Amino acid sequence: MTMYTELETHQSRQEWLYSRVMTYRLLSEMLERKPTLSKLIEWKKEASKINRLFTNNYALLNTLENTMLNDIMQYARQECEEYSQLFEQDQQVSYPPQASYYVTNEQGRTAYEAVVNAVYARAGIAFKKMDHETDDHIGIELEFMALLAERSAETDMHSSNRKMIAQMQIEFLEHYLIPWVPSFCAELGKTTCSPLYREWAQMLPTYLQNDLQELQKIVTRLT
Repeated sequence: MTMYTELETHQSRQEWLYSRVMTYRLLSEMLERKPTLSKLIEWKKEASKINRLFTNNYALLNTLENTMLNDIMQYARQECEEYSQLFEQDQQVSYPPQASYYVTNEQGRTAYEAVVNAVYARAGIAFKKMDHETDDHIGIELEFMALLAERSAETDMHSSNRKMIAQMQIEFLEHYLIPWVPSFCAELGKTTCSPLYREWAQMLPTYLQNDLQELQKIVTRLT
C-alpha cells in the first residue's frame, strides 16, 4: 500500500481520503447486508471506484470489480445462502460478529456495548439499525470509521480539527477494532466456503493495520 508520505499532491491526498470512506462503507455493508443482486452490482461499482482512486491491491476488491455480470444472478443466490448460514440471527455460530464476544465474558457484554455506544455519542453519532445490530457489531464499528473518515476528507477543515479526527480514529482502531478483528476473521476464514467472505476476512485485519499506520503518520505531520 502506498504510504501517505508519498502522496505529493493535494488531489492524491484527497483521493486517498475518499478511498477510505468508500472502503470502510463497503467492508461494513458486506457484513450487515445480504449480497443480493442489486448489492453485488453496487459493490462491484464501489470496488472499481476504490481501485481507481487508490491502489490497495486487495483480492476482495479485485474479485468484486471483476464479477461477471452474465453470472451475477447465480452468484448472488449462492452468496445469499452462504450469508444466511454465516450471519443470520437464528444460526448458532462460534464466531459472532460482535466485539464483546472476544474481549469480555458473557456478564460483561452489555456493559461493553454501552462503552462503545458512549464512544459513538461523544463523536455525535447515532445509528439507525436495520436488523437490530448491537453497538459492538462489526458492521456498526466499521460504519463508525466510515463516518469519521468522511469528516477527515472535508477539505475546509482546520489542521487542528483534522488532527483531532485522526486521533479519534486511531484510538477506535487501537481499542475497539484491532483487539478482536483478527480472531473473528480467522474463525470466519476457516468456516466459510465462499471466496467472497474468505477474502473479506483476509483483507480486513491488514487494511486496519495499514490504515492505523497512515493515520499515525498524519498525526505526526500535523504535530
